Amino acid sequence: MDTRPPEPDDQFLTPLLSALLTHAQSGRKRWHMPGHLGGLAWPEGMAENLAAIDVTELPDTDDINHPSGAARQAMDLAARAFGAGHTRLLTGGSTLALQILLALAVGRGGKLLVARTCHQAVVHAAALLDIQLCVFTQTGVSPDSAPFSLFPQATAADVVRGLAFHPGCRAVLLTSPDYYGGCADLAEVAEAVHARGACLLVDEAHGAHLAFAPGLLPPAALAAGADACVQSGHKTLPVLTGGAWLHLGQAALTSGRLAAADLARLVPVFQTSSPPFPIAASLDLARQLMALCGEHQIRLQLDHLEQFRLALPDWLTCPVSGGGGTLRRDPLRLVLAARDWRLAFAMPALARHLSDDGIDIEFADLTRLVLIFSLWQSPDDWQDLTESLRRFPVPDSGDLAESSAGLLELERRWVRQLAEPVQTSPVFPKDALLAPGAREFCRLDDAAGRVAAQTLVPYPPGIPLVWPGDTLTPDGVDFLRRLLDNNISINGVDAGNVQVLA
Repeated sequence: MDTRPPEPDDQFLTPLLSALLTHAQSGRKRWHMPGHLGGLAWPEGMAENLAAIDVTELPDTDDINHPSGAARQAMDLAARAFGAGHTRLLTGGSTLALQILLALAVGRGGKLLVARTCHQAVVHAAALLDIQLCVFTQTGVSPDSAPFSLFPQATAADVVRGLAFHPGCRAVLLTSPDYYGGCADLAEVAEAVHARGACLLVDEAHGAHLAFAPGLLPPAALAAGADACVQSGHKTLPVLTGGAWLHLGQAALTSGRLAAADLARLVPVFQTSSPPFPIAASLDLARQLMALCGEHQIRLQLDHLEQFRLALPDWLTCPVSGGGGTLRRDPLRLVLAARDWRLAFAMPALARHLSDDGIDIEFADLTRLVLIFSLWQSPDDWQDLTESLRRFPVPDSGDLAESSAGLLELERRWVRQLAEPVQTSPVFPKDALLAPGAREFCRLDDAAGRVAAQTLVPYPPGIPLVWPGDTLTPDGVDFLRRLLDNNISINGVDAGNVQVLA
């Protein structure tokens, strides 16, 4: 990496701004977050006035951290719309919301029961708060029977076993929906958790829309009995990136399991003292839009999705519905996979084909594509996506069988990595990340036996394979190398190097 200071003439450049403006003017189709679809989901005047509403805390604008006027009213309206007892608007995304929630519900030095497939933000928040993460294994369903998700979801039985093994945990955190749209049966989990005197917290970052179409979509976390949840507004709704809601359930407030006064004390500890009004205002607008026409927009996109499914090329498949039973999925998360396993190797090439056609998707893993469409996605966008998929030259399955088998085995290995019981690490994550001490970079190929100084995270979906403080094993290093060789981006691996404790 070139660390030399820029030459004087370089100060005329605006590389990031220029890159963003070029992309904005490219006419590329968006099948990824944020859900405002480049501003097309907003009413006229919103996008043009973003700079004008970027103000400081004034008597007539209120204070987002200490709301008493317009901001307080916006939060109360959000609580009513989402079915919460108390709601706060946050501008640092679900990462910030999780930090505040864990400080509130677990507290410094507490214990939290969490799945191994939690987001990296949970690991980092626990390190900051000196929280002990007690890990349980999600069983759910295997990838062989669920081609549309890389990871299984949690069941109530998984959680019950985890609480029995870790009786000191007074809070449980689940991720539902996950990046692939997989949803836990939160009602059953909530009943089991509450019967054992614990709180159920839900990372519902990808599910802010669920509350607005009951019966059409899996139940939202609060409706299913969760004590609290965090939601990233920008992932599925027309919100600027960074907008998030933190909701406390009414039953949790009434029972005393959680307290709004404690939340008010903690928000200014974690959120900037100058939270950006445009982000908070986009949360307010999205709540209004969803309350007024959210169900209509959801029904509209479900209709588009059904027509798209019928027009898919024969070799591709996508989920049929939200499903039922103890495991559900969000039908608004579009996942594409090969119908014949021998064509799995064609999926990364399909992602490149879509990009060449001017269609940007959320991400591709080893064998599937994940697309996040806005609730305001146009019929023309759906038609363009369909036509591009139909133009893709499908290879002969026999030619790809051996390569596809290799990818599927690598994927099974990925799942096994996250299903194995967590070993006691020689160093706690908080110490590996934050404690004073020498750290150094070493080549990934030489890292076996070294202690990781940070998370190593395929991103997306943001689920760490290696936690800070973990000792890298030869098998783990080989697996990371195999993922990199297959164009999986891994945060924490920089030009083939990883940071370890010296």
